[in-house]
Amino acid sequence: MRLFIALLLSLSLAWAQSTHPQTGSAGIYAIARIVALDQERATVRIGNQVVQAEMPTDGIDFRIGQLVVVYQADGKTYLTEPYRLHYLWALLGLFVLVTIALGRGKGLRGLLGTAASMGVLAYVVVPQIAAGSNPLLVTFLGAFGILALSIYFVHGINRKTSAALIGTTMAALVALVLATLLTEWMQFTGLTSEEAFLARFQLGGNLDLISLYLAGVVVGALGALNDVTVTQAAVVQALVQANPRYSVRELYSRGMAVGFDHIGSLVNTLVLAYAAGSLPLLLLIGQSDVPLAILFNNETFAAEIVTMLVGSLALVLAVPLTTLVAAWLLRGRKLDYIERRWPGA
Repeated sequence: MRLFIALLLSLSLAWAQSTHPQTGSAGIYAIARIVALDQERATVRIGNQVVQAEMPTDGIDFRIGQLVVVYQADGKTYLTEPYRLHYLWALLGLFVLVTIALGRGKGLRGLLGTAASMGVLAYVVVPQIAAGSNPLLVTFLGAFGILALSIYFVHGINRKTSAALIGTTMAALVALVLATLLTEWMQFTGLTSEEAFLARFQLGGNLDLISLYLAGVVVGALGALNDVTVTQAAVVQALVQANPRYSVRELYSRGMAVGFDHIGSLVNTLVLAYAAGSLPLLLLIGQSDVPLAILFNNETFAAEIVTMLVGSLALVLAVPLTTLVAAWLLRGRKLDYIERRWPGA
């Protein structure tokens, strides 16, 4: 709960800061309102001050009355981009309302668990990495904490959720080991994006980019892993509730009857999700004169492919692993009390 409050305070601080000028590296950022426009300049109001601002060259269609971000330096004012934070708050509010309305108690706990998870990343994992700790170790420990917090808080503390946590951890470990081996065999440097280069530059060159890349592979798969393992453990739980006399083998085989369908849908879903995030790279492939074999051999492309395939492999493995663990933990038990851990859910 404290992390959720901290996250809300951070968002509130961002909202409050947006209404006052903020000092940058060489100038001042501020929120302004456009009062007049021409082809090269805009007249903007910053508080009680009206100034002329240089227009950007990226072709954005600004309009009179619109809120914008301006940057003031060396006696000049530059219009940088539209102000978007109020739209983000509105979208966040809509998401919260729909989630609580449809998910009720579990929807609310899911929101609180997500906020707490983001708090762990923002206030524990990122500061530790910036301070020089090993990104891989810090991220994996933080990820385990996030998983335990989100799974147990949302779904309660019982054997089903413990099976989901164990299955998720095992699949994440497999992904981590495989990604580590591949980065060594393929001799990755970690410079897979402009953001990685800038992060290393800002931290004085002390950032381990390989570990940071591996950490990204693990974190990228965690959300989907959580969904897969909880669902598969719930299938086994339902089978035990239907017939507590099922053996581990019977529970596993019957659970995997659903798991096979789960795997079939996961492959398509994950490939499309990763491909959607890599659309700029796909556009480069389509427009480049470099042979495809050489493009795919480039670290930027190869690292994206490794991330996609390792994450997908972890998800596929999570299904049988979680099913087996859940069958072993739940076998031969009367589970009428399960799902009553949170009354009114």
